[in-house]
Amino acid sequence: MIERKKGDKRYKINYSKKVFVYKNLHKDCWSIKQGGLVKAHTEEIRLWDCSFKVNPQGRKKVIKEQRKNVHAGIVGYIDEMSDLEIHDTQKRYYQEEFREVTYNPYRYDSFVDKTTEKPIYYSQSASLTQHQVLVV
Repeated sequence: MIERKKGDKRYKINYSKKVFVYKNLHKDCWSIKQGGLVKAHTEEIRLWDCSFKVNPQGRKKVIKEQRKNVHAGIVGYIDEMSDLEIHDTQKRYYQEEFREVTYNPYRYDSFVDKTTEKPIYYSQSASLTQHQVLVV
């Protein structure tokens, strides 16, 4: 479930605009950023029309300082059904279609297919759970 800040209109997510979603290591969840503000946090989210972004300068800083910072994430539209949990039956149904994606700034300069290690820059949809990112 997406947890939003209540009462302040600035934190309302506009579902007709893209968001930037990144792994929040401090809260062990996904942070959803839109219009320069972190608007919500969630353990699971589905996106469509996804671009996988890595800021090269941010990556260089991570390597130099050996300290992680927010420099990579996924840009896309929130699937309007993403407030619903992603059930195991759906995962099993799509298991053959989905590929797992990973990113490690010390090993790769882009997101990669976890099995083949080939770069991933775009996907028609992505399913982000607490411990993995699956793309079609």
